[in-house]
Amino acid sequence: MLLVAPLAPALGQTPGSTSTTPKLTGYLQPRFQTLGDSASYFLRRARFAVEGSITPWASYRAQVELRTIGAAATPAASPLTLSATDLWIKLTHGGWGATVGQFRVPYALEALLGSTTLETTERSRVVNAAKRDIGMQGEWRLPDRVVLQGAIVNGEGPNRASNPDNRMAYFARAVFTPVRGLDVGGAFQGYSDSIGVDAQGMYRSERSTARAEYIDEHNRRTGVHTRGWYALGAYVAVPRRVELVARIEQFDPSDRVAGDRETGYLAGVQYFWRGDDFKMIADYEVFREQGPQVSNNRAVIQMQVRW
Repeated sequence: MLLVAPLAPALGQTPGSTSTTPKLTGYLQPRFQTLGDSASYFLRRARFAVEGSITPWASYRAQVELRTIGAAATPAASPLTLSATDLWIKLTHGGWGATVGQFRVPYALEALLGSTTLETTERSRVVNAAKRDIGMQGEWRLPDRVVLQGAIVNGEGPNRASNPDNRMAYFARAVFTPVRGLDVGGAFQGYSDSIGVDAQGMYRSERSTARAEYIDEHNRRTGVHTRGWYALGAYVAVPRRVELVARIEQFDPSDRVAGDRETGYLAGVQYFWRGDDFKMIADYEVFREQGPQVSNNRAVIQMQVRW
């Protein structure tokens, strides 16, 4: 209620001339991938969304995803998975905003970046995927200066119709822009059995991008710390056509297990025909295990069409 309170003045205002016609958006990501000694073609993502505005201060988005790899098939005999990703309503007034429904929780920077705008075919291992949940989020923005976000969610993940333990999960994130192009910040997550902290930073100029993040999550029941970090750099070698990408990452799933830490070295390139709406990504990542080596180096060629 406190998060929504600043929106109250907007609710009494007379709506302006806002179009309420829904907009259909989506994207496809067909891919060829080699992982170790295996190779395959598959559809990485196919997402379709309906979004729009009801009033100048109220908007909505409903997105579903089809995939041929990653999660259990729905139904079990189907080669495709079908699930909802974004299902939310957002209210805004000035720099304030409130979102209710299913959304990306305000935590890891790389998880909040859309998969269509990422410079690589996969997120780093410590982030892995965009984390979504069902609940409510509030935020306040001072353009080009500060972003403050907080959320209370079920803590059960997306597409869960119940909260069996009746305990909530809590998220908070703050990002500051000390100079033009540079964002630095941190985030916190709290579950009933674990907590996590995130330090993040990103710099963008006309032709270059640099991004780094460190995450430490502690399971209070087992005492295990899961840690990881990555650093990414990208440079536009040919304006509006070619971007070169490099990343180093490290992931340690348990500080209680010796020899399970993994380090990855990635080199890649993006070729744009029409920006992120139509592009090709190719990258290759070499993994080095702290213990016995595993044949898990990954090469990916992925096309993307977005509308």
